[in-house]
Amino acid sequence: MERLTNIQQAQSKVLADVREFLHTVRQLSESAESLQEGVDRLRKIRSAVYENLNQIQHEHLILEGLNWLQDNGHAKANIDWYWNPRQTGDAKEPDLLAKDNGQILLCAEATTSERPVGLIDSRMRDTLTKLSQMSGHKFYFVRTQAMAQRARTKIERNSWGIEVVQIASRAA
Repeated sequence: MERLTNIQQAQSKVLADVREFLHTVRQLSESAESLQEGVDRLRKIRSAVYENLNQIQHEHLILEGLNWLQDNGHAKANIDWYWNPRQTGDAKEPDLLAKDNGQILLCAEATTSERPVGLIDSRMRDTLTKLSQMSGHKFYFVRTQAMAQRARTKIERNSWGIEVVQIASRAA
């Protein structure tokens, strides 16, 4: 996990990533004269941007979750924050972690998926199971009402002590 010491600096890095991402999409989004050319262009776009499309949104939601935690009384001055911005943590690490003198205060996971169907629903189950086994106060950050409701259903069914927080995108 990476230490998160400056949220403004992290937000600036994510914004730079967004700008680079959009620049790449614009460069690759020329018109196509044939079906084959169009499909080839789509393949190049997918190859160039697919991973960043997911990861940038994930980083942003973690930072918005941290802001929510701070705004809602879950942060003291001496808390050390750690994160896995690019979903790089292992099976025992959350997306966001708060420690006070080495003691874990809270753990959070984030998902930017829009609808809990198919593989996304089973990933949610796995993520919530993982989160339920962690120390401290537990949070699950989502973007949509559908994801929040499905997560709450899973949490209630399993009697897990996890708080679901819906952080809607301002552009939605």
